[in-house]
Amino acid sequence: MTTASAESAPSRREEVIAAALELLADEGYAGASLRKLAARLGIAQPSLYHYFRTKEELVEQVLATYAGQMFFTLDPTRLPRRLEDVPRFIVDTALKVYERPSHALFVRVAISVSRTHERFGTLMRRVFVDQATWGIQQIMRPFVEAGELSANESLDLVRLLLNAIGLRLIEDQVMFAAHEPGPDFGRFVEFVVEVGETWIRARHARVG
Repeated sequence: MTTASAESAPSRREEVIAAALELLADEGYAGASLRKLAARLGIAQPSLYHYFRTKEELVEQVLATYAGQMFFTLDPTRLPRRLEDVPRFIVDTALKVYERPSHALFVRVAISVSRTHERFGTLMRRVFVDQATWGIQQIMRPFVEAGELSANESLDLVRLLLNAIGLRLIEDQVMFAAHEPGPDFGRFVEFVVEVGETWIRARHARVG
């Protein structure tokens, strides 16, 4: 393989996976097919077998690719150093994830296919529950070890923040046609942050 072809291979795979994500988001699992994907890409269907042999393999690669991008958004060098900074950090991180136009499509596909096939549901549970829980534990470990809150409280706090912002983002960007956030979006974001900060202050007052 020449240097030029080696360099072009990853970008071509990314193009195929991106087109597959859009196809699944537009037509759902039942409506998507390798034939339709090949048509979108303007290539012969057998050319896709270099990347995946079946529609199931296609879906798994799409899910794995965009789940990886979601977790890659987290910058381990900028984790909060004070418990009081956690609400803002968590909310800002959730918003940053959705800055990728592909993320809303990924969430739409993930929700859809998780109900279609048990193996997709298992994969997405591993991403959104198991891996997410592990990530939360790593972020909150210093505060738990310092005795500022319990392990369960740390999980509950971060899940509260993520679920509040995540559901609002799903309403705005996943469930319906793409549109600009409403005028109340920024207010809602600040409200969620304030709720988290208020809980932390109350927690400190109870144990202080």
